[in-house]
Amino acid sequence: MTRIEVEGHEGRRFFVVVEGDPRTAPLALVFPGLRYSPARPLLHYSRMLLRHHGWAVAEAWYDYDRPEFLNLAQAERHTWITADALAVWNWARASAAPKLLIGKSIGTLAMAFLMEHAGRSTAAKVWLTPLLRADDVLHAIQEDASPGLLVAGGADPATPPELLRKLERPGLHLLVLPGAGHGLEVSEPVRTLDLMRDYLEALDAFLDVL
Repeated sequence: MTRIEVEGHEGRRFFVVVEGDPRTAPLALVFPGLRYSPARPLLHYSRMLLRHHGWAVAEAWYDYDRPEFLNLAQAERHTWITADALAVWNWARASAAPKLLIGKSIGTLAMAFLMEHAGRSTAAKVWLTPLLRADDVLHAIQEDASPGLLVAGGADPATPPELLRKLERPGLHLLVLPGAGHGLEVSEPVRTLDLMRDYLEALDAFLDVL
């Protein structure tokens, strides 16, 4: 494991944590959520599964759960997120072209930005609880021709059924976990583990065809 310091929005520094060698293995970039770091279950087990499949994984360890971010207007938050995403992208491109992008919640804003401003990446995508009410995220998923896996909670207001229906296309696999909220969890721990298994099995199958 390697920790690399990068410079993001307005010179603020954060770490990219890398497992594997991007020069010799396909590279996946992971963009976590607001209060959902790469150590949280969905992303932790995603990394384990990717490593099992022989991927190198680079996780962005930024921290937006702070007043200087939370007190900003939505447009200013978006500027911060996208500047950090571009910093990660530029670091990655110095070693290899990323083959997979994974984003959780606000991490999907980063993915949408990279699709628009980083050479229209042909990398495959995993959209975990994407913010479909944000037009740029919705349009990015609709317009992307690359293989994709979108995982939504059946009780998550960020992924309402009427917007999910707009995303159906060849190459995009939709997995809706019944009753799950934005964390893709339910109130029953054992049932939550069942949902996690459903997601990991879908990701495993997705990686098999990349």
